[in-house]
Amino acid sequence: MNDDPTELLKKHGKTFNFARLFLGSETGLAAARLYRFCRIVDDIADESPDPEMAKVKLNELKESITQNTTEHPVVNDFLRLCEEHQIERKHGITLIDGVSQDLNLVALPSLETLIQYAYRVAGVVGLMMAPILGAKKVGYAFAVDLGIGMQLTNIARDVLEDAQMGRRYLPGEWVNTLSTSQIALASTEHREQIQDAIKVLLKLAEEYYQSGLAGLYYLPPRNRRAIAVAAYVYRDIGRKLLKNDCDYWHGRVVVSKPKKIFLACQALWHLSTAAIARNETAHQNELHSHLHYDILNK
Repeated sequence: MNDDPTELLKKHGKTFNFARLFLGSETGLAAARLYRFCRIVDDIADESPDPEMAKVKLNELKESITQNTTEHPVVNDFLRLCEEHQIERKHGITLIDGVSQDLNLVALPSLETLIQYAYRVAGVVGLMMAPILGAKKVGYAFAVDLGIGMQLTNIARDVLEDAQMGRRYLPGEWVNTLSTSQIALASTEHREQIQDAIKVLLKLAEEYYQSGLAGLYYLPPRNRRAIAVAAYVYRDIGRKLLKNDCDYWHGRVVVSKPKKIFLACQALWHLSTAAIARNETAHQNELHSHLHYDILNK
């Protein structure tokens, strides 16, 4: 394993690497270490030519975390990170369980299963990142929401690419259970239906972003800036999709470097003028209505 966790971040997490520039060096390094763990877990599922072998590898990681054993280099650094920042190890297992869903054909049936999936693969990352960033405990639920919002953006951006891999995260109840092959064809027959579903998805994502941004209040000021920048840049992917009428068949939407700089300035301005994170905010519990009660250890 590469000893420099920032290398993976620079290569695969350009938005988060950009936001890391606004963190202190120690916090930035810890965030990069967490990203490396999450990325390696994700790559096992996405890049393995044999799903059964990927399941074996992911189960090995789960077992190592459960047993608190440090023989596996990936788990060793994750466990040290958990100890250093009081991160609950079970969150790493939740992430692995979520990523493992992608090893089978995916056809989510409902909004409930969509939110549960988004929590397992991204909301839980917010839970792990929160103590690294020095968040107050009351802010953890908002960190989950920001992670879910980002994952919903991911899903909206990658509808075509995911369908080509046999994955449909758009709930079947939104698209009349269209198959992944039907979506992958991107035929004019189904385009409008899928576009409408993506619009619903991005409207939902906006609700989670608004909650996540309100929760920045519970972070130290410097770290608040970094996460605001990441949220603004990532959210812009969905806004660009909407501007293009969610024309998913044209492939993945990206945010240019000049636009990232503009969005970073906008995020910092909104923080300085208290346009976001202006005061202590009660969490909207309905955003977690589809999650199991004990997931957030309330």
